[in-house]
Amino acid sequence: MLSRNRLAAVCVAASLLVTPYAAFGKTQTESLLQQAIDFVSRLLPAPTHEAPTTQVVESAFSPDAGAEALVLKAIGAARSSIRVAAYSFTSPAVTRALLAAKRRGVNVAVVVDDKGNRAKSSKQALNLLVNAGIPTRTIDVYAIHHDKYLVIDAEHVETGSFNYSSSAAARNSENVIVVWNNPQLASRYLTHWQSRFDQATPYRSAY
Repeated sequence: MLSRNRLAAVCVAASLLVTPYAAFGKTQTESLLQQAIDFVSRLLPAPTHEAPTTQVVESAFSPDAGAEALVLKAIGAARSSIRVAAYSFTSPAVTRALLAAKRRGVNVAVVVDDKGNRAKSSKQALNLLVNAGIPTRTIDVYAIHHDKYLVIDAEHVETGSFNYSSSAAARNSENVIVVWNNPQLASRYLTHWQSRFDQATPYRSAY
């Protein structure tokens, strides 16, 4: 969204675009028009990147249209790294999939909301991750750390409303989307993930 000052500047520039030639000479008018166009162009948001031709998008829903299965597919596809950002983390299936990824040599790291993971089921899941050698942190810097996404191999992104929990899989109406083969998108998510991981506190296993 433009600030009030920038919005006012755009209005001024726009007025120049519709000023009649009679107000200035032709040469001066053309110069002012070009300046106005250049000025407005600089204020517009940067264009989003184009999707690679190799990009593939999959979607799924819960509780009855494969949401958890698509999350597990994304984890199972990992060959080098998985970065997890979560609000609630209690899912036995997702926990098992991350542990399996760790065993096959994938670099896994996790950041989750602090307040949203104080229940016994959350602690059990986080304990398993930490005890397997997976760097796991909790974050309480924000009112809620409501991010829910995976970055796979710095190339693929899974995101949506789906918490990594049994309720999200079996009881709630949720959505999941996986964007395959888009390193530029993955890079943006990784930058965000790293900023949250750096702000978080290492989780200590209870056993």
